[in-house]
This record gives sequence, C-alpha cells and structure tokens, in this order.
Amino acid sequence: MSNIRVIIVDDHALVREGIQSMLEGTEGIEIIGTADNGDNALKLFATIETDIALVDINMPGMNGIELSEKIRDQFPNFKVIILSMDVTISFVKKAIQAGVRGYIPKDSQKEVLIEAIRKVYEGDKFFSEQVSKVILQGFYDEKDGSDSKKSDVLSKREEEVLKHIASGLSNREIADKLFISIR
Repeated sequence: MSNIRVIIVDDHALVREGIQSMLEGTEGIEIIGTADNGDNALKLFATIETDIALVDINMPGMNGIELSEKIRDQFPNFKVIILSMDVTISFVKKAIQAGVRGYIPKDSQKEVLIEAIRKVYEGDKFFSEQVSKVILQGFYDEKDGSDSKKSDVLSKREEEVLKHIASGLSNREIADKLFISIR
C-alpha cells in the first residue's frame, strides 16, 4: 500500500510545522508539502500529486472555503479536510458546499486527525464529534425555526441515518449498523 500524500495549508508557520511534526513517522501518511496561503497551495497542487489537503479556513487572500472550491474544480481527485478553530454551522455549511470531505477543530487529538485522513482517503467523509454536534444542532435549529409541514419532518429512522452520516460513517457502515439495505 502506498502512503497517503498530504499537503498542509495554513498561514501560521507554527501550526504547519506542528502538524507536520505530529504526523511524521505515522505509518501510511507522508507530508509532501506545505503552503502558507491558497495561491501558493494551488501552485503546489499543480506540481505535486496529492491525496489529501489539510486546509485552514481563515487565511489572508484566498480563504480555505474559496481554496476548497478551487481544489474541487481544478483537482477533483484531491480531498480536502478543513482544520479550523471556527466550528460554527455557517462555516461548516460553506465548507460542505465547497466540497470538503472532512472538518475537524484544530484542538483535536492526533488520533482524530489520523483517523480523518485515513477515512477521507478511503472515500468516506469525516466530521469530528464536535462538528457533528454543530451540524445536528443547525439542522434542528432550522427545523424549529421554520413552518414545516408534517411531510417535511424526518422520521425516527431518517434521523438515525442522518446522525450516522454526521458522525462520518459510510453508507455501507450505516446499513450494517441499522440492519438496512445500503440503498
């Protein structure tokens, strides 16, 4: 099995170096580059084949959401995981719309970051527990704030499936866990 090729994009040198140092020596993960902003990241992506980009949201110039959209459009095989201190429903929604495959807070444990990288590389999505709670709370806030008809309300089973999606499980894992068809 080849290594998962990772690029770190963050405007703070200490953060880039800290993440790189933390991941060095992790079996199956290789840091192949770093960039201090979105423009430099795009130049780097054009020259180095990458699997995963770990991207900060708040950067000068092109922010992480804009960069994620450009990666999605220009490098569709690259997968983006957002690393940010901003874990709000607004940022999470924008990130998902931009095509990110994962979102974790910067204060997460090393094991969470490694799990996120591996799951996203395998084709799954990964949202940390904290981010999943924000997603679910945002969903309920929207539901409570609208004049929903009864047909717009999710069934208990649909809510179960939604919770498992928000926790990062794949369709196969959800189907197995709930004893239902993958469809």
